[in-house]
Amino acid sequence: MTTVIAKFPFFLRSTPGGELTDHQVLGETELTKLDERNSPDGKLWVEVDDDGTRGWTRPENLRDTALIRSIGEKELAAVSVAVANGLQTNAGYLLAVAHVESRDDWRNGIITANVDDKGAMSPFRFTSGNWKPIAESVPGRDLGLRDAGIGFPDQQCLALGLKSKQDAEVLTKNLDRFVTTLDLYLAHIFGVTAATALQEPSAQSTKLGELLDKLGLSADELNDLLANRGLLTMNAGAGAIVSTFLERCKTALQTGLDRAATLLQDFPVDLPDGSDASFNDIPSDFKGAVIKIDADDVDALGRLCSQEVGIFKTFGEQVLIDGVGAVVDTVFNRIVDASTEFENTIQAVIDEPSQFSPVLGTPHKTWRELPRSDEVSAIVDAHLRRRASGGSSLILGAMHFFNPHSSNPAWGPEVEAHPTFIAGNPDTKFVHYHGFPVRQDGTPYKPPGSYVVFHAGRGHAFNGDGSAMAALSVPTDEDDVGKLLREHIANGKVRFQSPKEKLRGMLLGTGADGSATPALRRLVLHLASVVDTFIEISSIVRPGGGSFHETGQAVDIGNEDVAASLLPKVAIQSVVDQFGIDEIIFDSRKIGHKTNRFNFNEGRPFAFSDDTINQHGNHIHFAVRAEGEG
Repeated sequence: MTTVIAKFPFFLRSTPGGELTDHQVLGETELTKLDERNSPDGKLWVEVDDDGTRGWTRPENLRDTALIRSIGEKELAAVSVAVANGLQTNAGYLLAVAHVESRDDWRNGIITANVDDKGAMSPFRFTSGNWKPIAESVPGRDLGLRDAGIGFPDQQCLALGLKSKQDAEVLTKNLDRFVTTLDLYLAHIFGVTAATALQEPSAQSTKLGELLDKLGLSADELNDLLANRGLLTMNAGAGAIVSTFLERCKTALQTGLDRAATLLQDFPVDLPDGSDASFNDIPSDFKGAVIKIDADDVDALGRLCSQEVGIFKTFGEQVLIDGVGAVVDTVFNRIVDASTEFENTIQAVIDEPSQFSPVLGTPHKTWRELPRSDEVSAIVDAHLRRRASGGSSLILGAMHFFNPHSSNPAWGPEVEAHPTFIAGNPDTKFVHYHGFPVRQDGTPYKPPGSYVVFHAGRGHAFNGDGSAMAALSVPTDEDDVGKLLREHIANGKVRFQSPKEKLRGMLLGTGADGSATPALRRLVLHLASVVDTFIEISSIVRPGGGSFHETGQAVDIGNEDVAASLLPKVAIQSVVDQFGIDEIIFDSRKIGHKTNRFNFNEGRPFAFSDDTINQHGNHIHFAVRAEGEG
């Protein structure tokens, strides 16, 4: 008899290949392996004992206990995603803590559950003292935590996920704001009371030991907690100044978050309701505005959108959804605008005098007198959840829209000529043009500053143009870029049309007939990192014509079905500027847009002629500026 571990939850069977019993084995449960036998169809089955209950399962549901004390960083990433999805916490935070706490035990992509000289075990530095109350709690037992699980990285990950969820609930009440990675990490080390006290302004010049002593933590306990965290305390232990200690924690966590971002780029990470909204969703040093949305705000937006764009449903459900999103994003941009022209809350912006015509038509000029629409309110809520999970704005940073068939503002022609988004149907009188007008003094409106959208337990930070602050960073070192591109090619994230080997050489810089520039390689790496499925390159270097292709500065993506998910993440000003993109050419009407809103020329939104668009009829074209060119 040998001991094995359950990989996943499963039900035992009565006989090899027989009926399912009602006994469920939880993931990470220790089992006694009793026997092996083939079923009539020749498949191998294993008999196991789960604390007195015997039954049969397939061997792929099991693994040897000896193998799990070390875990690959990519496997830990997969575990973190599974834990985060199951517990409504954040995979990035879990991986960042593992990176910080494992330190020298995180070597060559392998993490080992080693014990330090204070009895704490990597990768999350649990001791038997702080492991036991988590593992023996009712939620811990329900999740399958075991007393001996402290020796297993994936059990530790599950325990930290549970702890971070519980800590986040308390911290949210104590801090009355969204919870950051630093908040959760301090709670992981010292507990939630100390995590709150450490960030009080009055505590910043205090010695760490003095502050925690007032909270009942003895010098010996503190030194045990700080042992092997010398990089955070500068080896000063309890004598470290609180502000310095916090800065060291932030720096270490950011390093862990950067590594986590790389590890998670191949996983579809979607924050569920109740998330702690940490990791790259809200940078720890974020200084912008925070838009917190409550039930009244959703009601207000739903009533306004119903009156402004409810008629758009005539042209299809998606046109209505886009119209609603555009109105909501307009309200957001006005809230964030630093000038005194607009109010700074959702309801105040909606009720602002001389702005939204449906409100102006009510007796007391308030949204509360507009009729309610449950259907539109549900669309508003879905849009808010999309934005709070990192979905970019539909209208960039625009704060104005109008319908030329029902109003004639002095600024209208400029917006109609250069819209950032067209909602509704421009072939009818039911249309909204969104954009940046010119003020009476001749100065143009510009996108607002950065901001956070926080709704239904989710939070994400955005640049002023409504683009999500990037959760993924692309390295600048050419060797690192080449290495990651080769990994994407190997795992099918980057593919090539014919001639495949020729295009592969061009991308990797070994092409006999020319190669992609380093800037183009960085862009391709980013495209592959953010796309949901894969990109398929149809062209890079082409001779003649004086185009960007001739000099290796352009790439064509042949699987244009990815445009709907790819372009909203890339064809936005912040990303265009970051990667030095000069051109993006694609017929956006193919993905349901009335205008080619994702097109850029010389790094700015541009309306290409139909001839140019038609020349790019079966691919998405990207071109970057020359190296060093502004």
